[in-house]
Amino acid sequence: MDRTRAYWTSLPRTGTAAEIAEAARRAEGTGYRGVVGAQVYAPPWAPLAVAASATTTLEVASGIAMGFTRSAFETACAAIDLATLADGRFTLGLGTAPQDWTENYFGMAYRPPIGRMRDVVGVVRHVDAAAVAGATSIEPYRGRHVELQFDRFTPTFAPRTGPLPIWLASLRERLCELAGEVADGLIGHPVWSIDWTLGPALDALARGAARAGRDPADVHLQLWLTVALDDDPARAVELARPTVAFYASIPQYRSFFEAHGFAEVADRIVEARRSLPIEEAARLVPDTMARTFVVCGDRDTVASTLDRLWSRADSMMVRPPVWGVAPAEQAARRSELEALLLG
Repeated sequence: MDRTRAYWTSLPRTGTAAEIAEAARRAEGTGYRGVVGAQVYAPPWAPLAVAASATTTLEVASGIAMGFTRSAFETACAAIDLATLADGRFTLGLGTAPQDWTENYFGMAYRPPIGRMRDVVGVVRHVDAAAVAGATSIEPYRGRHVELQFDRFTPTFAPRTGPLPIWLASLRERLCELAGEVADGLIGHPVWSIDWTLGPALDALARGAARAGRDPADVHLQLWLTVALDDDPARAVELARPTVAFYASIPQYRSFFEAHGFAEVADRIVEARRSLPIEEAARLVPDTMARTFVVCGDRDTVASTLDRLWSRADSMMVRPPVWGVAPAEQAARRSELEALLLG
C-alpha cells in the first residue's frame, strides 16, 4: 500500500522503559508516522515520554488521556511538559472514557460529559497560550463547570514556538460536534462502522465546525480501525466477535449499537457479562454484527475498505483484535497487518 499514508500504531500497555523505547524506535524505523499511548488505567504520560526520548521524528499522542480523572489544570501541565520533551511532536488526545470508570474507579464527576470536556479543552488552551507566550502570570479561567484562579501562581513552563494540538476521541455524534467546534482533530472509535464514519460522524463534525465558522476539512481525522485480517472469512469473524462483545457490554454505549440495529443483542451481551468471560459472551455476537464493527476479510477486502476511508481520513491507527486473542497470535496478526499497510 501507499507508504505516504500516515499510519500510527500503539505503544505496549505495559513494559519496562527499555521495552517501550525499543517499541517506539521500531515503529519509527518501520515507517509509522506516530504512536499512541493509552490510559488503561494509569496516566499515559510516562510511556509517551519514554517514546519521545527514544526517537527523533516519530509523533506521539495520548490515545487517549481520560478527560475527567484529574484536574483540567493537571492535564494541561502534563501535556505542556510532554510537548516540550517531545520537541513539538506531541498531540494531546482526550476522551471521556466510560462513565462507570470515571465515577467508580477514580471517584470523579462525569456528567455532563460534553460540557465538562469543553471546559477541559478550554483550560488546556488557556494555560498553553500562557506557556507559548512566556507569560509571567495566568488570568483566571471561568467556564461553565470549571473556574480556576491563578493568584500568586508563577509559570515555570519552558518556552515553545507553537500551541499544543488537541484531538478529541468520540463514539457518538455530540463529541464529534464538539471536536469540530473546539479541537484540532477527531479520533474515531475502534468500533465505528464504515457507514457511521462516512455518515453521522462526519455530518456531526461538520455541524460543529459550522458553529465555529471553521472548515471541517481543517480538523484532522484519525481513524482507529480494528481489522481481522484472514483469508478465511469465517475465521476473521471469529476473531472479531470478542472485540465487539467487549464494547457492546458497556451499557453506556447502547444507543450507538441501537443506531445500527443491534440494541437487543447489546442488551443480551450486557446481561451475559455479569457472569461470563468475554470469550463466552462473544458467542452472542452474530456474524453481521461482527462484520459491521470490525473490518473482516482477506488482504484485498481490507485494502479496499481502507482505500474508501482514506477519502477523508488524515491518519489511521489500524490494529488486529486483541480481546479473546492470545498474545502470540496478536503479535503474528499485527505483523501481517503491518506488511499490508507499510510493505
